[in-house]
Amino acid sequence: MQLRTLTAAATLLLLLPEHEVAPLVLLVSLAALSWIAARYWQRIVSHLLAHPVLVAVDVAASFTVLGVGGLTGPYFLSTMITAAVAGLLFRWPGMVAISVIQVLWYYLTLASAPPSTADMTFQALIGQPLYYPLIGFAGTALRKLIDDQAEAQAMAATAEERARLAREMHDSLAKTLRGIALAAGALPMWTRRDADRATAEACRIAAGVEVASREVRDLITGLRDDSATLPLPVAVRTVAERWRDEHGVGLRCDIDPALELPPRTRYEVVAICSEALVNVARHAEAMSVLVRLAGERDEIVLTVSDDGRGFPVRSLEDLAREGHYGLLGLRERSDRVGGVITVTSEPGNGTTVTLRVPGARMTSDDLSAVEVV
Repeated sequence: MQLRTLTAAATLLLLLPEHEVAPLVLLVSLAALSWIAARYWQRIVSHLLAHPVLVAVDVAASFTVLGVGGLTGPYFLSTMITAAVAGLLFRWPGMVAISVIQVLWYYLTLASAPPSTADMTFQALIGQPLYYPLIGFAGTALRKLIDDQAEAQAMAATAEERARLAREMHDSLAKTLRGIALAAGALPMWTRRDADRATAEACRIAAGVEVASREVRDLITGLRDDSATLPLPVAVRTVAERWRDEHGVGLRCDIDPALELPPRTRYEVVAICSEALVNVARHAEAMSVLVRLAGERDEIVLTVSDDGRGFPVRSLEDLAREGHYGLLGLRERSDRVGGVITVTSEPGNGTTVTLRVPGARMTSDDLSAVEVV
């Protein structure tokens, strides 16, 4: 669409000295239509996918210009874009249908052209109509490349999520089950030697089973969570308030509503917010938590701060060697989206996790688009 807008603009410059009103008006209309389609493609594409017949409007507009301006030059180039769009949106079936319609329109335009302007060369009769299926094929090929790339990204995201789950299970569920197994193995001995100690161990096993059950529920909830598909401010607030309702800890949210990120980056930011809150619930013993999302220059900054017991800050490598993978997982997530994460904490003075990722505020048009979605 941007290419067709430029083509129409260049043709306008060529036609201005001729003072032909009809072609000028049509070209201005075509350029305006193409610019609108390029500017608001996210909204328009959803309507095209739901109502493919709307592509006929674009076909009619482009061939009207072709009929007025002639079958050669930039007029013809402006009609080929529709075939590429059909290939991108509708793949083979839609591309073939639109290409056939365009070829028919082309010959109809050729037949209705005045004899003095009709060009009956091989190029006009055979060569130019063949461009429509060829350009449509290019559109379908590009769509396949896009689909293959999306599939590869989905597979990579799946592998990353499996690695995260492995870290979560190692750091929480596996350690809990190991403790239960050790206590259960020693229980027969304490039953023979010390009845009171055996009773205490049995209670500890029961408590460990309850902890393991809760950790399994947390993992399953993480798998079912679709909050990252929401706009970034809504997703962060949803995750934070859900955590507050579950754990009963005081929560304050300070979230700028005019922020957004690409889907992949948004997913990681929301996941980091969720994991940081999980760490607060597990270790901090906090009374209140602040979740802040703000834009600073060319960055989006997420802050999760608590007033809990804190801890001496050590390197993430040292924590990983001791089996504490939570903070290491946060850093790995931030690295994947080009962000920087810092952790500040002192014993008795709480902990603050700060994430910085490249991003910007949305415009008013972008905000209205998010509301429509």
